Formats: sequence, structure tokens, C-alpha cells
Amino acid sequence: MKYFLALFLGGSITLLSACHSRTSELPLLGKQHFTYAGANRCDTTKNSGVDVAVSYILLKDESDGGRKINDSLRQLAVSSITGWLDSTTIANNPQARTDLAKAAALFAADYETVRKDMGSLGGCWEVKTAADTLHVGEKALTAKFETFAYTGGAHPNTNMSLYNFDRETGRLLTLSDMVSDTTALLALVEKAFRKQQALSPQNNLEEQGYFLRDGHFFLPANVGMSSAGMLFYYNPYEIAAYAVGPIQVTVPYEQLKGILREDWL
Repeated sequence: MKYFLALFLGGSITLLSACHSRTSELPLLGKQHFTYAGANRCDTTKNSGVDVAVSYILLKDESDGGRKINDSLRQLAVSSITGWLDSTTIANNPQARTDLAKAAALFAADYETVRKDMGSLGGCWEVKTAADTLHVGEKALTAKFETFAYTGGAHPNTNMSLYNFDRETGRLLTLSDMVSDTTALLALVEKAFRKQQALSPQNNLEEQGYFLRDGHFFLPANVGMSSAGMLFYYNPYEIAAYAVGPIQVTVPYEQLKGILREDWL
């Protein structure tokens, strides 16, 4: 089986959850829950089967932008399961791209295939996803998706993904949409990173055990907005070993003047 999710998240760091907005700007949110209920769901007495649960939010917003954001949130919820399936399985079952129940059923079928091939497995397979908002402003929304998964091996895998949306159009924002100077931003994040990790400007990060691309510091794949500032989230294996856990760096908004496009606050 080919697993292509980047694996991350984890341990001791608590993600900020307060929204950087006035209450009057908050769209009403509806929680959606899905739990796999197939015949081979996890049996804890036999220590076999699968456990799939997905919880995510939808905006109670009937604008074009709100509907498009909801479409994306639904798709991301399903992707938290399909990310554990190989491309051939998805190609042969295209309906699983948009249907949580069908995606979970395919995950369960993969479990049964591996179990039969190996004779037995050392426990249930799990995929559990929880999604919520991290920031809701007048013009932008940041959603976070946290996923815990275990499909055998030495330890489970966890990851968190941040997604930033333009509330008017529903478009997924890129980092370049939100900031005007990524070079200046990189310098600020590295400074905050070194301070948080108790490293001086002279410390060589690669020699300190951090994973660097060509020896240079880099911005993480997941960037979002929070009540305290712009959040930069490095998942396990992204910049450091799994044992280090996730690394979360926040740069206060006052330090981002001239860098962060104010339209998105």
C-alpha cells in the first residue's frame, strides 16, 4: 500500500484556538460528525478492525464564498481518509473522493487485504480527524485539520494542516496572497524559531540536528493566522526528528507590519 500523507503533529504543544476577530464577524458554525459503522469496525476485545471518525465544521453562510469554503471543508474531511489509500484504489473508486462513508469503507478493505496477506495484525487501524477554525476575521478564515492515524508500525502518526480562505470568494489563499515579502518573513520566523529553541544566531541549525533543505532555514508547509499573530507550524519529521514533536512558532502581528497584507487581518 502506498501512503502519501505527510505525517506530523503531536505531543505536547497546544495550538491556539481563539479567533482573531470580533464576535459580530463570526459566521455561525455547524459541527459535522462521521463514524465508520461497518462490520469490521474496531473490536477492542479481539484487537482487530478499523476505527474511523471525522469531525469537521461548516459555515452557516449562504454567500457564494461561504458555499465554496464549505465545499473545500467537506473535501478536506474526506481527504483525511483518502490520503491513506493508494492512487490506484482511488482511481478505481472515484466516488470515494467526495464520500466519507465510501472512503472509510475502502480504508477498511485495505486493512482486510493486509491482514489476510500477513496472517494477522497487531491491533486496530485508526484514522481520527478533528477540524475547527483557528481564526475568523472579516475577510479571511483559517481552518485547522488535525489527524491521528495508526496503520501498524512503531508509533501512530499525527499531522495538522492549516488552510486560509478568502471569505468573499471562498478561494484558498497562498502565502504569497497574505504576505508581500517572504524574504523578510523568513528572517523573522527564523529569529523567533531560534529564540524558542534557545539557539543563538551563531548556532548552525543543521549541526543542532534540524532537517534543513540545502542547509538553509525554511518556512513550514502550514501557515495560518491566530489571535496572537501569524502561526508557523512544523510537523514531526518536517524540520526535526519525530521524538522532538511538532514545533509551533508565532510571530506577533506588530512585527509583521509592511509584510502581512492588512486586508487579511
